[in-house]
Amino acid sequence: MSEPNLSTKHKVLKILREASAPVSGERIAELSGISRVSVWKAVQSLQASGYGITSAHSGYILENDLKDSLFPWEFGSRESLFLHCPETESTMKEARRLAETECGTRIITADRQTDGRGHSDHRWTTTEGSIACTVITRNRLPVTESHRMVMAAQLAAVKTLEKNTGRRFFARWPNDIWTENGKTGGILDELSALGGRCSWINIGVGINLFSGPELPGTDFAAKDSRNFSRKEILSQFLEEFSRQEKAAAADDSSLADEWNGICLDSGKKIRLLSDGNEYTFIRTDGLGFAVLEAADGHTSAVPPGRDSFVK
Repeated sequence: MSEPNLSTKHKVLKILREASAPVSGERIAELSGISRVSVWKAVQSLQASGYGITSAHSGYILENDLKDSLFPWEFGSRESLFLHCPETESTMKEARRLAETECGTRIITADRQTDGRGHSDHRWTTTEGSIACTVITRNRLPVTESHRMVMAAQLAAVKTLEKNTGRRFFARWPNDIWTENGKTGGILDELSALGGRCSWINIGVGINLFSGPELPGTDFAAKDSRNFSRKEILSQFLEEFSRQEKAAAADDSSLADEWNGICLDSGKKIRLLSDGNEYTFIRTDGLGFAVLEAADGHTSAVPPGRDSFVK
């Protein structure tokens, strides 16, 4: 039976993936509840996108699949929320452009970024098989609480990666995701505000999933790509992020408490670049500020973005 909320490309691809022999255009049209012309157009579009669909006298067959594709139709009924760029300067730049409109796009993904951005204007290298995406949120948080969305994304990433890899992952202030061996991901935020409340907050997510840049202090999440795909990881991340986003909007300490439970910095000595002094990292507070203790026992709360520190 046809599912009205699924696109033609999704329906055609699902039928071909499940088939063990060529399937005629007529049969695909019958199974999916669309016209044969629509089937032909969908096949043409899928072929142009890189799916190895061939045609013979007996019908269509999927000979070479894009098993790790992030094209919108791979996400079923949520397709309208996605924009996929095989290559772009930055998903954050694409998201900024879209966030200023009233379009329904919420998630921008990319296979390659030519000008990927990290925290404090650092570059972010998107390696093959990695996740690079930006999520557009419109939850109207006060500007002073906007960093809670970064914390929500860190929590969602840690939970998703641990569930799928069996490894331990950690959050580091203000926006990193680490394993015990090094940095494997990062969260970047950008916002627009009016009257002290955010009109939108864009959350950029970069995860070294199956490979990482050849830089000291870096790691990647999974050693074997056969167990899951980027699509599965991203789908689970988005579901978990939706839950954490609700916690970020709640007027309680639950988000900060959970974040501090996965923080790798707690109790460690750090040095602020702004003053060169050494502090002990205690925790983050409800706004996402770093609570630091000086050598004389005095504590202070440092807002994200004001100071970078050497861990």
